[in-house]
Parts: sequence; structure tokens; C-alpha cells
Amino acid sequence: MTILDVAARAGVHAATVSRTLNVPDKVAPATRRRIEKAVRELGFVPNRAARGLITGRTGNIAVIVPDITNPHFASLVRSVERAAREADLQVLLVDTGEHPDEEVRAAQTMVRDVEGFVVLSPRRLHRALESMEGKPAVFVNRPVQGHASILFRTAPAVADALHHLASLGHRRLAYLGGPRGSWATSERRVAVRRTSRATGMKVVELAVAEPTFEAAVDVAQRVVDSNVSAVMAFNDQMALGVIAGLTARGISIPGDVSVVGFDDVPMAAMVAPPLTTIGLPTGEAGRAAVAMLSEEPSRRELFGAFVVRHSTGPVS
Repeated sequence: MTILDVAARAGVHAATVSRTLNVPDKVAPATRRRIEKAVRELGFVPNRAARGLITGRTGNIAVIVPDITNPHFASLVRSVERAAREADLQVLLVDTGEHPDEEVRAAQTMVRDVEGFVVLSPRRLHRALESMEGKPAVFVNRPVQGHASILFRTAPAVADALHHLASLGHRRLAYLGGPRGSWATSERRVAVRRTSRATGMKVVELAVAEPTFEAAVDVAQRVVDSNVSAVMAFNDQMALGVIAGLTARGISIPGDVSVVGFDDVPMAAMVAPPLTTIGLPTGEAGRAAVAMLSEEPSRRELFGAFVVRHSTGPVS
């Protein structure tokens, strides 16, 4: 089925069908309705590649993600895909595997095939920008001067979490930090430090090789050696990993140690005990990212919310 078949059925020139599909406002309403009827009757599906040759548009956007196995990023990607589908756009996805240089390679590879980029938690920012050749880009979880960005502001939720722990009698907290070069790592660390001073809580900061479940399991012994009664992790994967590592050492959650995560991924509510965490509005962020690709560059801030479940309890 081709555009010529549609034109024959509607009794118009093929160029009129093309205008109807690509710039419908420039076609008379009665003609447009006749063509749309022919499209439905024939089951015609426009060829994106052919349309791109005519309009100069690819109908594609690129999403660059550091780790698609992280449920937080998977949730963000899913919301971007939903919004893109509603806007008649296709998503090309690249997982950089937490390797910053891959962001640059991905941008260089896809720049000719996409109309814009959505970059989740970028690391090699300036080099990646150069590779995008001026195409629209939205950066999620990193402010970028002169470019669109969406920031998850979490300081108020972190304050709620630490005040919650303090109210339960906790005075010594281990904080498992995030990846180097991440804006969110700095944002959350600063919030923890600031609120810990306000609550009189001592914070022991523990570096973790990677922001993953497996790496956090390996940190469990260092948590024990730190003699803390509570742990806050950079993300839920790490929180669940440290729970697994502590449980394997006979430490009860929350009887002996309380644990707080970050992101509120679906698994957080399914584990035993359900994880106390800080949720982020990933659905809203994905919708905003797609919309902002076609707008003047701006910055949007979305706020996290503290969610109390059963992985936190009073000091024993």
C-alpha cells in the first residue's frame, strides 16, 4: 500500500496526500477528511523514512541512559516512550553501562538519525553537547546552562527522612554515596550533610564502587564496622543490596539497623520488609522531557517525597 493508492482512492494528487499527512493545516478540511477516510479504508501506514526525505524530519528521538537495568531509569525511559508515542515519535535507546565516554559515542552515532536527545543523568556533558551538533536536548538530573533540564530536587525529602530517623532515636547514620560525576550524587550528599547537622546526627560516608545491588552487598561489612544504627543509600538498588548483606550477617532490619533508599522503584514496596524510601516523579519527568524538546530551553524542578514503610524503626 503506497501513497499513490491513497491518492487514487481519494481522487487527489499524491502531493495532496503528502501534505495531509505532514502539514494537515494546509489542506482544505473537506479534502483532508476524504484523504483521512481513504487512509483508514486502505489501512495505509506512512513510511517514516520516506516521510523524512520529504519533511527533513526523522520522527526519532534518542534517549541516553546510564543503566537500563536500574529500575529508576527503566521507569524514566518508559514514561518518555509513552509521551513520545503520543507525539508520534519513535525512541532510539542507548544504554551507556555507566561509562561516561559512551555518552559521547552515542551522540555522535545517532545525531543524523534523531530530532533531539533526552539524556538521563549525564556525565561527560560538554563533549556530548558538541556531538549533538546543536540539536534540541533535555538533560534529566543535571542543570545545563542554556539548555533544557529537569532536576529532581530532593533536599526537603532528605530532611524529612533524617528527621524521621532522629525521631526514632537514631544518632549515627551511614550514607552510601552515588557515582562520581553525577549531579544527583552531589545534591543528595549536600542535603544529608546539612540536615545531619540540624538533627545532631553523625554521618559516616561510605564510598561504593558502583551504584548497584551487588556493590552494596559488599559494603555491608563496612556498615557493621561503622557502628551505625541506620543507613541511607543513594538509590533503592543499593538499599536492597545492603539489606541483603546485613541480613546475611544475622542483622535484623529494622530491629538492629534501619535502612532508607532513594527512587521508590516498584520493588521497594514488594520486598520484606517494604523499603522506606524517597520517591521521585519519573512519570512527570518523562512527559516533561518530550514536551521540552520542542520548547525554548528552560529548567524545570520536580520534588521528591519521603515514603515511610517498614525498613525503619526505633533504635533497639
